[in-house]
Amino acid sequence: EKRAATAANHTSTHLLHRALRKTLGDHVKQAGSLVAPDRLRFDFTHFAAVDRAALDDIERQVNAEIRADRPVTTTVMPMDEAIKTGAMALFEERYGDEVRLVEVEGFSRELCGGTHLSRTGQAGFFVILSEGSVAAGVRRIEALAGAPAVAAAQAQRAMLVNAADSLRVKPEELTDRLARLQAQVKDLEKEAERLQNKLASGGDVDVMEQVRDVAGVKVLAAKVRAADPKALRAAGDRLRVRLASGIIVLGAESNGKAMLLSMVSPDLTDRFNAGDIIKAAAAPVGGQGGGRPDMAQAGGPEASKLDEALAAVRNFVEKA
Repeated sequence: EKRAATAANHTSTHLLHRALRKTLGDHVKQAGSLVAPDRLRFDFTHFAAVDRAALDDIERQVNAEIRADRPVTTTVMPMDEAIKTGAMALFEERYGDEVRLVEVEGFSRELCGGTHLSRTGQAGFFVILSEGSVAAGVRRIEALAGAPAVAAAQAQRAMLVNAADSLRVKPEELTDRLARLQAQVKDLEKEAERLQNKLASGGDVDVMEQVRDVAGVKVLAAKVRAADPKALRAAGDRLRVRLASGIIVLGAESNGKAMLLSMVSPDLTDRFNAGDIIKAAAAPVGGQGGGRPDMAQAGGPEASKLDEALAAVRNFVEKA
């Protein structure tokens, strides 16, 4: 039984080799192979990935030859005579004066010493599992023939049916359903980002009401809701446009830690540095940070002290 399964995979390898050359070109040469009872692996020379359409065509060719039930014959003959027949030989192999020619009638001729079927139809069915790169200029195809190929096809069909059932559609409707779900996910992600930004800007409460005049400078030091530093920066950018001239320091809690952002309007960067401001704010929350003169960020482990951090900003501006 093992020998018959190995023969099915081996003869299928010869069919695959010929189909690859017909589809991709005569530059394709075998660069290694594995033939086992449960699978086959074929390495070949080629300069690019083989796309799905080409793989499907190659798979169809192999199955067509299997259905044609062509005779597979072996003949021992002199090396020179075998080459004259057009048989494929591996140039890295060392052959004797006499060689064994394996021929799939009307389709392929290769020099080979392995076990083979007597007719291609005995392979039953052939399926390509994967194609990928193994080295520069060398590709690899993993495939199955016979009973393992049927089992793989049934397993893939079961996954398809289960996926379709979970989405309550027919298998042939699965692609359209997934496309709609992906579109819905993108819409929800955009809406979630919009809501996060709204919360970071104060939600229904106008954060701008917390602007204070400190030593003649408008200072907005406020706690907001922000899921991550990106959302905090987005909130700061919107508030900076509204404030026009002044200093903004925002604080937020994320996963129990403090996040801080400081911004200084261009007209004030000669007097105030956002990096110095953020260092003063970060100290109470046990953190540190830095950045550009007009924007800086910091974080710290003590989110419960965000109020102290924001108060430190006002004290810093007063002293400056």
